[in-house]
Formats: sequence, C-alpha cells, structure tokens
Amino acid sequence: MKKIVILLVLLAAIAGTAYVQSKKRNSRLNRSVTTVKSRELLFPDFDINGIKKIRVKEDKAETTLAVQNDTWVVLERAGYPVEKEKLQTALLSLKYEKVKDGRRIGKDSWGKVGVDAPGNATASGAGTLVELFDDKDVLKYSFVLGGQVNSSGGSNNDQMQMFGGPKGPRFVRVQGEETIWEINDQLPDLVAKPDAWLSKSFIDVQKLKSVEITAAKPADSWKASRANETGDFALDGAGPGESLDAGKVSLATLLSSPTFNDVLGKDKAAALMKDAVKAKLTTFDGFTYNIQAAKQAGQGEGDKYYVTFTVSADIPKARPAVKDEKPEDKKKNDEAFAEEKKRLEEKLANEKRFEGWVYEVTEYTVSSLLKKKSEILAAPAPASQQPPPAAGGSTSPSGLPDIKKMIPGLNMATPPGGAEAPAVPAANATPPLSVTTPAVPMPAAPKPEMKPAPAADANPITGEKPVKPAADKPADAAKPAADKPADAAKPAADLPK
Repeated sequence: MKKIVILLVLLAAIAGTAYVQSKKRNSRLNRSVTTVKSRELLFPDFDINGIKKIRVKEDKAETTLAVQNDTWVVLERAGYPVEKEKLQTALLSLKYEKVKDGRRIGKDSWGKVGVDAPGNATASGAGTLVELFDDKDVLKYSFVLGGQVNSSGGSNNDQMQMFGGPKGPRFVRVQGEETIWEINDQLPDLVAKPDAWLSKSFIDVQKLKSVEITAAKPADSWKASRANETGDFALDGAGPGESLDAGKVSLATLLSSPTFNDVLGKDKAAALMKDAVKAKLTTFDGFTYNIQAAKQAGQGEGDKYYVTFTVSADIPKARPAVKDEKPEDKKKNDEAFAEEKKRLEEKLANEKRFEGWVYEVTEYTVSSLLKKKSEILAAPAPASQQPPPAAGGSTSPSGLPDIKKMIPGLNMATPPGGAEAPAVPAANATPPLSVTTPAVPMPAAPKPEMKPAPAADANPITGEKPVKPAADKPADAAKPAADKPADAAKPAADLPK
C-alpha cells in the first residue's frame, strides 16, 4: 500500500513540474511577443529574374537548384533538369506573397514557432531554410519557413507533419529582420527533397511499330510488330504452334508517357545495367529507342527497377511530290508537313536531354520488357478428341453413339425424303424405346400379342370377302361394312328360298 501511495505522489510531482514549465514557456513567449506594424508583401522588392540559384535545407535533407547552360537543374541529381512549372510557381508565390500579420518574438522562442534555422533546433524543432542567390552567387534573400499558426499564437508542427503540410497561416522569419511574419500561403513547393524537383516527363513512345528484345539467353529473346497503328502485334518468326498472348504482354502503350520515382547520374549506368535486357523500339513516325532495363534486388526495401535509353529519329526533310496536286491542296499539305516536321524535331531535341541517365521506375513500367519469350506465348490449343464408343456399340459419323446398334431389333428405315430427312421407323419395326445417355444395350422388346386373322372365306350372308387393311394406309382406308347402302345387307328372311 505504501508503494502505491509513493508512486502516486511521484506521478503527481512530475505532472505538476511539467505544468509549471509549460506555463513558464508560454509566459516567456507572451512577454517576447510584440505586435508590430505590418506591410503588404513579404518581399516588396523581389527580383524574380535575378535569381539564379536556390538552396532549400532542412535538418535531414538539402536541395540545390541552379542555372546551368540556360537550364535550371538539380545539383544533387547530377544536373538533371528541374520541373519548370514547379519552380515557376514557387518563385511567383514569393514575389506576390502577402503578409497577414507580424510579431516580434524573442530569439529564445523561435523554436517554439518553428523558425529556428536547421542545425540549431530547439525542443520544438527547426523550420525550412530557403536561400536565393544571383548570378554572381551573392545571397539576395534568406528566410525560414516555420510552423503553422494555431489559435493560441504558437506553432503546430506536429499537426503540420501529421497531415502532410500546414493548413492555416504559417510563420516566416526573414533574415536580418526582428519581425516574425504570418503568411496565408503555405509555399508547399519549397521542400528539401531533390526528387520532388525533377522533371518527370522524360520519354514518350508513340505510334509503336515494333519491339525487339535481346535477352542474355537467345532462347528468351523475341520480336513483335504490327502492320499499322491500330493493328494487333504479332510474334515475328513464330515457330509451329507459337503465337503472342496479348493478355500476357502490353505493347500498344509500352513506355507511352511514363514517369519515374528518382534518377541517378549517368556514371551509375555501367554498374546498374551490367545484366540489363536490351530492347529496340521503333515507331511509325521514324523514332528509334534503344532501351536497357534491369531489376536489382532490394535490401529490405523490395526490388528496384531501372531503365536507361538513347533516342534517334529519321525525320523526312521534304514532302514527297504528288502528281497532279492542285495548288491550293499543295499549299495546305506543305503547311501541314512543315508543322508536323517541326513537332517531331522538337520532340527529338527534348528527349535527347534526358538520355543517358538511369531512371528508377515501377515494376509495371518495364514488366513487358523483362518478359522472356516463353512468358508471352499463348497456351497451345488442346488436340481434338473423339468420345469413346458406348459399350457394345459404335459411333455414328457425327461422333455420337449409333442408337440403331445400341438397341437390338431397332430398324430405322430410310425416309422417303432421302438421307437428309428424319428417319422414320419401318412398318414392322418394334416401336423405339426411350433411352438415356450414356446408352446401354437393351433387350429386345416383347412382341405385342396379335389376334388371329379372320377366315379368308366369303361371308355366307353377303357373299363378300373380307378386305385386309394395308399397314401403310391411313386408318380411315378400311371402313366398316355398315357404311354401304342399306339394301346391300338385307336380313336372310327376305331372300327367296
């Protein structure tokens, strides 16, 4: 009992100490906060065209963007091109960012609102340092993006991280200024992850004509092509019984507007592509892509897939002459040809910028390239099989059991209409029996009891001979004698003696 009491006392003391310390921190923050006169823009004289380098730094990551050969690139990714739209959005946001409010907060409380510089984090953590330089590498602007402003005036970094970014006003500390500003725009593009700045549009295979796979083993190599842009792909050089299974390999949209997760420098290609599968892709508009794709076993993070490529194109320089082409048609066709030629040349130049790097992609992106020939073939069709004959019988020409030989005594006569007409039982045949499938031999049916035929002598009264009804005539062919005139059958008493 004493131990429980002592434990409760210790817990109460710890809770009380934490509460007192929290009150002290809030008190220091409140004493260090002074409302100041605000201004309209965060950077009133921001020169967007003068920025030539940007560095974004956090505690565990850093990204540097710079202009090289008139192109913005990511230095941490071997000079890979930056996503221009993303960079443009970030710079325009800084130029026109408006200030909501301003406060003067003591340096000892910067960490509480998340505006401490990376590497000098307090208990509440540090913010994101953003530095912008001109063409002479002179620092022009420097600021720290802090946490989200909560209702009590402090920051809410935990909530910001939990939901992927701040949701309300955000604290910003501009270097050289005592005021901590509040802004409504969260500036979400300014992150320190290099892969977040990469241009993800790197290759676009359209109007695919043929795919040729060269694997390490010749037996695993294959080639498929199609005759036109809307046709189906067929296996080239297919052996007996071999055909392409479209459900096992997707070729029509192969590498059509793909994306990637990250990119490695060109110097990594030799090591990562040592055992790569080689592929040659040709298109109907004259492009040729030489692809290498490889799978690397991951170390606790799953397998990784890499691809690299080179591209070339055979673009016609002039439009072939057309006989008897009207002047107005020639002008229109020449303009259309020139426009298409320009589009293809721009496409080639753009894709040339991205060749040589090693791209980390998803498995789906290169799964068709990594398939062996045996993995894309359709299953062979099963051989046709005739059903075995029934016990004690044989089969008919149609492959079904012959019912005439299954039931003894059954005689199917050929109908008058010939072989094409349905069979009709003969007149003296035993009525057919109903059988089930599979058929089994049945004993002959007992013959029906036949009454003795009447005497062949003439009728002693009428003098007429009986007429036997024909078996193949209708029943009404043999009418009773009562149908004759009444005087033909007179009573014996009326006859002369």
